[in-house]
Amino acid sequence: MEKDVFIIRNIDKFASVTDAIISHGFSYHYQVLEKSILESNRFISKALNIPLASKVFCFEKVRVVQDKPRSIEKVYIDYQKIPGIENFNLSKESFYAILKREYGIEINQSEEEILIVETNEKERQLLNLNEGSEVLLIKGTTYVHNHEPLEYFEIVSVTDFYKFRSESIL
Repeated sequence: MEKDVFIIRNIDKFASVTDAIISHGFSYHYQVLEKSILESNRFISKALNIPLASKVFCFEKVRVVQDKPRSIEKVYIDYQKIPGIENFNLSKESFYAILKREYGIEINQSEEEILIVETNEKERQLLNLNEGSEVLLIKGTTYVHNHEPLEYFEIVSVTDFYKFRSESIL
């Protein structure tokens, strides 16, 4: 029987998912589905506060933890901020670790929306789920200094992989 495989995401502070996986001692790897440079559409341009049709780096991966696919993550970043990122091996380590090491970029804020949605065919196939299954959809924007948008992301996850925690001090 598999031990519980989940990570805790603290709602009140930003943290790397890969760091959380490592801290639990889970094995992991990424299956890269897409790495491309695209022109931003209206939605992505607005989310990243960049002109329409700007070059953006799009990166999509499946996060496999303890030998099971747990989430599909899709990221869009203004390519001007990370030129050459497509040449890195994005299947071996944290994307945020690469951003910090290679570009000096550190994320200090994240705004997220958390939803439960029904899966589509691609998600069912990649996450080994049955028709009619629901997934957790986390979509949002991360920011660097001065509330400057860095990335827009969407994470589709099996519902028991993330547990959310918030601490309120009165």
